[in-house]
Amino acid sequence: MIYLTKGIKQSEYKGYRETNGDFYNLVELTRKPQQAFNKSAKQLAEYKQNTAIYAIYGNITGMKRKDEVINRTVLFIDVDDESNYSEASKRLDDLLGAYDINHVIYPTISNGIKEGARLRVGVELGKPVNADDYLKLWSVLLVSVRLHGDQTAVNHSFKQLQGLFVQTEQNSDNRPIIYDTGHGLPVDEFIKLYDANTNKYKVQKRVVADISDDEAGFPRWVITNRLMLNTIMDPESNFQRFGGWDNMLTALGGWVFKDTQNFVTTAGIVEYVNNKGSNPIEESELVNKFKTWAKGWH
Repeated sequence: MIYLTKGIKQSEYKGYRETNGDFYNLVELTRKPQQAFNKSAKQLAEYKQNTAIYAIYGNITGMKRKDEVINRTVLFIDVDDESNYSEASKRLDDLLGAYDINHVIYPTISNGIKEGARLRVGVELGKPVNADDYLKLWSVLLVSVRLHGDQTAVNHSFKQLQGLFVQTEQNSDNRPIIYDTGHGLPVDEFIKLYDANTNKYKVQKRVVADISDDEAGFPRWVITNRLMLNTIMDPESNFQRFGGWDNMLTALGGWVFKDTQNFVTTAGIVEYVNNKGSNPIEESELVNKFKTWAKGWH
C-alpha cells in the first residue's frame, strides 16, 4: 500500500495500491520528480513544509497520521553530513548492486544547501518488515558501507514520512541512481547477518558509548581512553560506537594529536587503524580526509 501526503502538516494520508508494486511507484516518482527551481534556501524550507510530497510504503492501521505503521515494504536510509554525494551514493549503489537488490538513490532537497552528502536511498524489500526487523536491515546496510545515517525512523518514529525526489537548482548536478532490474532485498538472509553479529551491527547513538556497569564511577577520560585503545586493537568491532568508520578515524586522530601534538605520529596511527579494516579507505582518499580532519584538531 502507498500512503502519500502533501507537506508534513497534513493529518491524513491519501492511499492507493500500485499493481506493479510499491517500489515501482517510487521508481516512477524518482524518474519524474517534483521540481522546485529558482527558490532560495528559505523558500525551499517552506516548500518542504507545505508542498513537497511525502510517502510511506507499507501498511498502516488507518488513514490518519496518528495511526500505527504496521510494516514497511521499502526501506529508506537518509545520509547527512558524510563525505559527498558522489562518494556516498557510489558506496551504497555498489553494495546493493552487488546483491542485485532494487534501489533508488537521490539527492534530498537540502543537497547543495547544507554541507556534506545529503541523499536518500530507497531499497525494495523482499517482504514487508516490522520496526524491529527494519532496524536490523538498516543497520546491516549502513555498517557494511561505513556510513552514518539519520536514526529517527528506526529509533524514534517508525511513522516518519520519507521525502520523495525534488529536483532543485541546488541539487541538479547530483543525478539520481535507479536500479530496478534486480529483486527485493532478501530480508531473512540479512536479518541472520545481524543476529549472528549483533555487536558489529548494533547502532550506537553517542561517540562514547554509554557507561557500562564495570565502568561506573570511573572518570569520563578513563572511559574514553579505554574506548580508543580498544578501537586501535579491534576497529571492526568498535567503529559503530562512533557512528561510522570515518567518524572513528577522525575521533581517534584527534585523541592521539591532543596528547602528542605531532601530525606524523597521528597520521601513522590513523593509517594503521584504517588498514586493519576489511574495507579500508584508499590511501589517496585517506590523505585528503586527514587534511580536512586535522583542521579541526587545532
